[in-house]
Formats: sequence, structure tokens, C-alpha cells
Amino acid sequence: MPAQERALQTSGPAGQSWCILILAVVCGVCPGCSELARPTNDQLQQGLIWLFPGVEGGPFSMVAPVRAFRNDGVQAAFEIHDWKRPLGAVANLVCYEGNRAAAKHVAARIAEYHSEYPNSPIDLVGYSGGGGMAVMVAEALNDDVRLRNVVLCQPALSPDYDLGPTLSKVAGKVVCFCSPFDAFTLGLGTIVFGTMDRRHVASAGKDGFTITPAIAEAQSKGMFEQRSWQPEMILTGHGGAHLGILSAGWNGKYVAPYLRPGKTAD
Repeated sequence: MPAQERALQTSGPAGQSWCILILAVVCGVCPGCSELARPTNDQLQQGLIWLFPGVEGGPFSMVAPVRAFRNDGVQAAFEIHDWKRPLGAVANLVCYEGNRAAAKHVAARIAEYHSEYPNSPIDLVGYSGGGGMAVMVAEALNDDVRLRNVVLCQPALSPDYDLGPTLSKVAGKVVCFCSPFDAFTLGLGTIVFGTMDRRHVASAGKDGFTITPAIAEAQSKGMFEQRSWQPEMILTGHGGAHLGILSAGWNGKYVAPYLRPGKTAD
């Protein structure tokens, strides 16, 4: 099926988090908002941005970020990962082989898009557990498909996870946003339930990746950027805890610059 005829994924898993649903209602968003409409051919020509929500969030949790990106001048098409598991968050987190298989499927769709729009940029943006999916997708891509940027928003990956294979698929940067105040979800939570790569440790989304051994090759370190939470981010709706990564203001100010037309970073 041609890329321009594929609909944006809009059906979420049955186990979606009530707290994210409440956040969506408070923010005045809904699953049917225009931000989740089918990509147009013009948008597909501008580029493709694949968004990976956290393990508890369906596509509706991405409405505020997408709205922020559009308001900031991002013109590309959006696709949103659908976890599709009926048991929800825990199943999405612990199903390692299933996530690897899903990543290969997404990588194949990205390759199909690249064959139709070879000169258009492709970016991956992953939130929490979705950060793990973004990395798995990058790893699954064929060598002839180059990503522009991969943005990881408080990813649920172990701090020493090998980023080398992901960096080898990127022309711009791999960016990790982390927050030491994400102690409940990415601290205690992943110590108890595990990270996306099945390690029972505090996640890189809390205190950041340990540069060595996460990036073994010295020449690749310049392609990696790590940004920790700062107090001024409160003004954008991100108070340092986990759900702050879904706020429109934070996404518009800090994530959107990596997705703007013709830019690899800000």
C-alpha cells in the first residue's frame, strides 16, 4: 500500500493509563482531534516523524506534542506507534521479543517510505518505554536508510545500553532528555518491573546514559547529546516528574527544534 494512503495509527491498547487520560482531558485534547488525522501527500514529502508513546499511552497521548510541533513549524507527516497489547503497560514493557518483532515491522514500513520519498528526512521520537522502541527500530533498519535525528524523552532503557548501532543509522544526533526527579517511574518502577531491555535498574531517562560503555567509539560521541531537566522547564509544563514529557510547552520548546524543516539540531 502506498505510504500516502496509509492512515495514522489511532487505536490505543486497552490498558491505557487513567492518569494520561485525565491529562488529555485537562489539556482539552481527544482521540479524534485533527492532530491525529491521516497524513497528506504534502506532509509525507516534507518528511516522516515516527512517534513512540510510553507503554501506558495510546496515540491520543501524543495529541499535545503533535499540536506543539505543528505550532512550531514542523511540517512533516506523523505516524504513531500502536502497542496493540490487551494487557497494557506491563505487557508492553516486558514483552521483549514481541517488541523486537514490532520494531522490525516499523523498520520495514520506514524503508517503504524511504523508497517512495528518498530525499525526505525521517526522525524517531520516543517517550519513556517508547524510547526503547525508537532505539529498537533504529537498530532494525537496513543500512541504506538513514535517520535524521532520534530523540529519546526520558527513555526506559538501562544506562549502559549500547547506543552504537543506533548512532550508526543517524545523520544528525541521538538526543536523550533525562530527569533525576523521575524517581518513581524510571527509578523504582524499572528497578521492580525492568527496563525495555529487561534490566532491573534505574533507567537512563532518570540520570542519563553512562557515556562509556553506552558509546564505545570516540568519533560517535559528537553525535550524542544528553540534556538533563532544568528548573526553567517548569515554565513549559514539565515539573521534572514523568508525565512532564507529554506537555505541549515542553515539547514545543525542547523537542520541536530537532524536527523542524532542514535542521539536524538546534
